[in-house]
Amino acid sequence: MAEYFTSDHEYPISEDTLRESDCDTQLDVMETWFRQRFEDPAERTPYESAEGGYIWIHGGPYDAREELKAEFSGVVPEELINELADDLEGESWQWAPTPSPEDYDEYLAQDIARITEYYHNFSGAILDIEKLLKTKVDDSVSSVFRRMLYVNVITALETYLSDAFINTVANRPELMRRFIETTPEFQAEKVPLSEVFKAVEQIERKARSYLIDVVWHHLDRIKPMYRATLGIEFPPEAGPIFRAILARHDIVHRNGKKKDGKEILIAPKEITDLISEVEKFVQHIDTQLAEVRSNNQLNADAPPAGGAPVS
Repeated sequence: MAEYFTSDHEYPISEDTLRESDCDTQLDVMETWFRQRFEDPAERTPYESAEGGYIWIHGGPYDAREELKAEFSGVVPEELINELADDLEGESWQWAPTPSPEDYDEYLAQDIARITEYYHNFSGAILDIEKLLKTKVDDSVSSVFRRMLYVNVITALETYLSDAFINTVANRPELMRRFIETTPEFQAEKVPLSEVFKAVEQIERKARSYLIDVVWHHLDRIKPMYRATLGIEFPPEAGPIFRAILARHDIVHRNGKKKDGKEILIAPKEITDLISEVEKFVQHIDTQLAEVRSNNQLNADAPPAGGAPVS
């Protein structure tokens, strides 16, 4: 039996209790129920006049009167449902579903999965950094400016690693399954038998949300993901990049200072050297990734290396 709440969320109200409640409580419960699930599209729904109005990325539009009647007819008097519907329609004729954090993660992961030019995007980002490095800036801000460029080289790398992995895995069910089966965080989950079907329904959403939350410059965590899911090996010599990531941490989180308080000074050559190392790193991965993507497009039913077919 359904349970409802008043706006103060003090205690749950059963359907039978709601049926016997006074009018004010019934109106309060209905409005609380509705606002938990729906919102004015002006809050967060994208609007594009050229496309004819709102872009209903999370579903909709919904009609307040229809939703209230579907939920409360037979429980709350019809005149009270219409009274609340009139008030809500005075705010908006159309309603959007209230998105949860998981909805946003899934939408963002799907958006990234549509990117097909992630290597091109990486190259473009590096080219922009190189152009900025040639820009003349005042000496008083030059050290800050160079630290920003240094950090942006790492940002270009982690964006490539994120876009490439999500794009490749999210579009291939067999790779998504392999990712879930080889990720320690999912291996550790214990699912009661009574929750198995629910877990199956939610597993891909959880995986997409996990991918969004990954910190992609933590190469020690990303490396086994690439190897286990895609069979891609990182370059054996990546010491300069690991050291640059440590420097990036101090620049971002300590305002450009080391633990001992000394300022981090970045010379232009350090930026160009890091660009060279990162480009070699990405090229090494992208060559393997092109082969993985080609094999998965041409041999979708081929078994993963050293294993049985993934169904």
